[in-house]
Amino acid sequence: MCVIGIFATIPVARSLQKFVAGTVDREFFTYVVLFVVGAGITTLLYLFIFKLKVKKISQYFWLLVCAGLYIYHTVKLKAHPEEAIHFLMYGLLAYFFFRALSHRIHDRTIYITAGLFVLFIGTTDEFLQWMMPQRYWDFRDIGLNMLAGGIFLLGVWKGIKPVVISKPVKKISVKMLAGIITANLIFAGLCLSNTPNFVNRYTTAISALSWLRNEEPMTEYGYKYKDPEIGTFYSRFTLEKLREIDIANSETYGEILPRDISSDFMHKKFIRIYNPNTNPFLYEFMIHLYRREHKFYLLTKTDKPDRKIRMSSAAFRENLLIEKYFGNTLKHSGFVWPDEKAKDLEKTASLWKGDYISKSGFKIITYFSLKEALLAILTILIMVWISGRVWKRRFDI
Repeated sequence: MCVIGIFATIPVARSLQKFVAGTVDREFFTYVVLFVVGAGITTLLYLFIFKLKVKKISQYFWLLVCAGLYIYHTVKLKAHPEEAIHFLMYGLLAYFFFRALSHRIHDRTIYITAGLFVLFIGTTDEFLQWMMPQRYWDFRDIGLNMLAGGIFLLGVWKGIKPVVISKPVKKISVKMLAGIITANLIFAGLCLSNTPNFVNRYTTAISALSWLRNEEPMTEYGYKYKDPEIGTFYSRFTLEKLREIDIANSETYGEILPRDISSDFMHKKFIRIYNPNTNPFLYEFMIHLYRREHKFYLLTKTDKPDRKIRMSSAAFRENLLIEKYFGNTLKHSGFVWPDEKAKDLEKTASLWKGDYISKSGFKIITYFSLKEALLAILTILIMVWISGRVWKRRFDI
């Protein structure tokens, strides 16, 4: 029922967020989580002190640590307070998985197994979100879901220390642990393989899924570059390929761009049509161009010196990036900045001493390729099942 409840909120989550923000305030989500955590730890402490007469200081310490971790991460999410609700949903889910598994597993592997069940549901949650229009896949949210369940299970293990979880490891424990590890690894492999090219292939074969081409990609692989003049940026292409496409298609692409790039509506409409699935080069160009214009707009609306410097640096470096790697397309688009404007901006931008990192494309995976990921998953799967067979021989039925 808890899992069904989590999945049922996916289609209405955005509407609920807007309703709460319009009637109360977005911070309402933060207060709800803090209240529940506070009420929960207060109740536990009352039971420990007055009912159960627990005397071990370490148990109180771990309960307070776990409560503190929930509070810390909830406050840390103040920029996106609605995400704090994950701590309630997945903390509760971890509780139910622990209770369900405790009927069969009576050793410490239950904490790992329950955590991996939470991870599987959290990944499924993100996958279903990705399939919803205007919703996105985010590895960070999966980590947040797992963190919520992990903190709760840590509290049970080190704080509550249930007496029933004290027996030797048995075959059923190893079997269930190996099974949920396998399920998570296979699911991870499928998600990591769900690149724009793969989406285009199966949506061509299954026309009913063609709408997925217009959604933000689940997984993309590319490159991370550090330009001494610009800073760090990400791309789906090699630098040679970027220049090749820029030369070959600049005139056509320049004419496609909307005339009003400062409009949020036009920007969203454009990148929905020319997205990483349909035209990754034009998508990257538009994202950098919009980022340049947006940072310059913010610069003109602030009187704070430090903010002016930061916005100037971002706008100037995005402009340098576009000129250097998308230069021909920029010329044909008609959005080239006058030399005087760029030079005036450079004076203020030079005062920024920090490294610049373009957030455009920061979700692109650059640390490993798909082949490396699948090889690692296959290797781990083999190790898990070999280890499982060896371990099961050592334990009683």
